[in-house]
Amino acid sequence: MKVPWGLALRHVRTHWFRNMLTIGAVSVAVFLFCFLVSLIVTLDAQVEEASVDRLVVKSAVSLFVDLPLDYQTKIANVPGVELLTKWQWFGGYYQDPNTGFFAQFAVDVDPFFEMYENDIEILEAPAGATGDLRIAVRDAMRSEKRGALVGATIANKFGWKVGDTIPLICTIFPKTDGTPWDFKVLGIYGKKKQSIDDQTLFFRFDYFEDTVLGQGTMDSVGTGTFFVQVAPGASAKAIDDIDALFHNGPQRTKTTTEGAFMQGFVSMLGNLPLFLGTIGGAVVFAVFFSVVNAMLIAGRQRIRESGIMKALGFSNSAIGTLIVFESLLLTGLGGLLGIALTLGLERAAGPAIQGMFPNFGVEPRAILLGAAIALGIGVIAGIAPSLTLMRLRPTEALRSDG
Repeated sequence: MKVPWGLALRHVRTHWFRNMLTIGAVSVAVFLFCFLVSLIVTLDAQVEEASVDRLVVKSAVSLFVDLPLDYQTKIANVPGVELLTKWQWFGGYYQDPNTGFFAQFAVDVDPFFEMYENDIEILEAPAGATGDLRIAVRDAMRSEKRGALVGATIANKFGWKVGDTIPLICTIFPKTDGTPWDFKVLGIYGKKKQSIDDQTLFFRFDYFEDTVLGQGTMDSVGTGTFFVQVAPGASAKAIDDIDALFHNGPQRTKTTTEGAFMQGFVSMLGNLPLFLGTIGGAVVFAVFFSVVNAMLIAGRQRIRESGIMKALGFSNSAIGTLIVFESLLLTGLGGLLGIALTLGLERAAGPAIQGMFPNFGVEPRAILLGAAIALGIGVIAGIAPSLTLMRLRPTEALRSDG
């Protein structure tokens, strides 16, 4: 006789409260698993996709200690160094310090555009620009001292367009007259790699330097880091050569690959991937045992019913398949709900999450793995009661009180 699939649906409706709790538990587990796995993949991708031929030179004391600007010429003369640009953190905000804070860096325009040719793409350029938009934006920034290149996410968040003037309040380098720093949007960029985020504003270092020195509040400026592009295969030697140059000061340097530099930020949070992975695994295991327990209870309640079905001629495989199907139905619904919650969170809170973890997005592989886990839990949880019911003889099952 055929498997009475409708019977499984009746069981779900009959014990609706317990089954809703089971579906809810699975949905929470799948949601947390997909979210945490996506977060781990985001952190790993930023490190893995970082350029192996790009180095970061910073102070050996602290990232908050600036390096002298005259280091630039010395580093540029190191064998193997092809490109070099300053990266100076600005620390400004737009309108509101709580909602308008994002990353800004002062850089050297020409080497920056050449160094990141394969990492960013220009989405919008000044009106009338033709040909290579990257070159058009670079040339525009050469001509406009206040020119800035803005990431697409930030531009969309604040509604900025090419040609707009952006006033930023800088907490680290405030103007003495209290007025904001003005920047003119000359280009909007998108990312080609996960190691680059599109939530940053880049502007000319000489605008930063001349403005700070012109106020007379500082005698000199430095830079937080130098980003160095080296010839393929020369990174290891260049690291040693650069640090050896400044071994005796006046400011010792610590040179690392771009990937190691990014990994340092992740490690500041501790072993975050392991921590998140442990949480996700623990939740999945806890829900797994919960679903198994729920299906064992369901199987016990089906004993007498199974005896009747066997007496009517239903095979053991049909009875076993029915309860496995019921288990899969519950965990499948829970998995779909969990995936929907994950995608809903990405849409609703994605910008806020990206503020802490740039480039965050729900990974398709995390969705597929979450769905596979939900279905796997359903199969395993349904096997135990199905084997019990299949082994029972009809007379034993009919004598059971359930």
